[in-house]
Amino acid sequence: MNFRWSYRHSNKETIFDQIRENREINDDFINSSMSDIPHYSLLKDIDTAAKRIIEAVHQKEKIIIFGHDDVDGITATYILYDFLEKLGSQNHFYYIPNRLIDSHGIQKNFINKVKKEKFNLVITVDGGVSCKDAISEIMDFGCDVIVTDHHIVQEDLLPPALAIINPKQKDCKFPFEMIAGVGVAYFLIKRISEITGIDIDRNYLFWVAVGSISDKVPLLGTNRILVKEVLDSWSTFNDSTLYKLSPYLESGINYSQRMNNIRYIIKLLSNGRGKKGNHKSMKLLITHDKEKDVLIAEMQNMQKKYDNKLKNIRRYLRTKIPRNLGDYFIFRDLENQIPFEFLGFASSFITNKHKIPVIFIKSKNGIAVGEARGANGFNLVEAFTYCKDHLIQYGGHAKAAGFTIKSSNIDVFIERFEEYIERNKTIIEENKRIDIDAVINSRELDKFNEYIRMDYNLLQPFGQGNPEPKFLIMDYLPERDNHVMQFKNSESKMEPEVPYNIIFTFKNSSFKFVDYREKHYML
Repeated sequence: MNFRWSYRHSNKETIFDQIRENREINDDFINSSMSDIPHYSLLKDIDTAAKRIIEAVHQKEKIIIFGHDDVDGITATYILYDFLEKLGSQNHFYYIPNRLIDSHGIQKNFINKVKKEKFNLVITVDGGVSCKDAISEIMDFGCDVIVTDHHIVQEDLLPPALAIINPKQKDCKFPFEMIAGVGVAYFLIKRISEITGIDIDRNYLFWVAVGSISDKVPLLGTNRILVKEVLDSWSTFNDSTLYKLSPYLESGINYSQRMNNIRYIIKLLSNGRGKKGNHKSMKLLITHDKEKDVLIAEMQNMQKKYDNKLKNIRRYLRTKIPRNLGDYFIFRDLENQIPFEFLGFASSFITNKHKIPVIFIKSKNGIAVGEARGANGFNLVEAFTYCKDHLIQYGGHAKAAGFTIKSSNIDVFIERFEEYIERNKTIIEENKRIDIDAVINSRELDKFNEYIRMDYNLLQPFGQGNPEPKFLIMDYLPERDNHVMQFKNSESKMEPEVPYNIIFTFKNSSFKFVDYREKHYML
């Protein structure tokens, strides 16, 4: 697919100043620190939740944390679970549902567990804000529920919980609503610590960074400050799990290596789903040191199998996906080639390449699961709300969402979704572009070297919402310039003696080829 190239002409001399102008980056972005994070007391219901948890611990009540089985949910479950122990609780548990067994949200088996085992308090992390019926049922038999979440709030599905901490609530005064589920849990812990005087383990901040990066929340504002603090003070974290993982990590001497280490940990923790609310990743985080080595070895073996499955799925998708797609893509896995847990990966694989909304659907026993990924400006939750009459349930984020549906309703759902696509066609088309952050001529490569030496780290950490800058090099002649700037996977596409305009990124000390046009292409 050929994308439009988009950039604003700049008179700025340095590459860094061009990037700042094009991204509208001010000094506050570059110089922000932990002191610039809005106070957590601005989160709606945080005091109600904190005081109820303190009361439950003092009264030796039975507490259970209901987490989500992704890395955001696991890290949120872990830091809250560990802090409850530091508060003095000896009667708290966790339950992480397996998405391969349980449907999304709080299901009947968990409700029955809470009732049968006589829990007094349920705390959800990274979920629960749309579990109206389930939480109503739990509250009805005398168990309080506190919801901590960060997903989009659907007012008609808000549960009657004792407290709901979610920065996306309309009446929440916390000014940054895009924090991850683990970030919400962390701020709740901070508030409890403030009330009780019990110190927080500094290592919790490391797991906040892991969960935030894994959930692909924008690395802007509060998220960027939290993650940057971890990357800047990397050597100060001495968590026992991190220590056990250290032989498998890079030395961590720069931002790129530290981000690679976090990505490795995310891949490892993405394995380990179990039964009856158990999860091997959670066990790794809370278990004693001697057991960690065994668990790490087991999870590394699982990771190898996981990576092999990803390779097979990529290979399969390349045989099934047309080279040129329209404004959206829906794929029904009728050949049963994509496991349920990889539907989201498959959607991301296509969205990242074509910049369009993508849904992968798979059925089992008359019920289908859909996982979707959306492009910039396109809100999947709003799209599914438009189609909700045909869905059993749905939820998620603007750019990553899912649903369940009766298999018999898939065709009518697709028709309805196509209506929504038609109404939002302009937004999708607008997104099919490459935004260029800075332009240099092939004879000005010293400017790029200066940027790498002086300014490269000032914009880090890079991630969702703050991607690696894209550079346009003008008049690049392969036979003349290749020894200075080598672009991987580009040699076979370009003639040695033909000048080109090339878009590239710089990452991990190497240049990544993005797109190119012959020199006569008009920008």
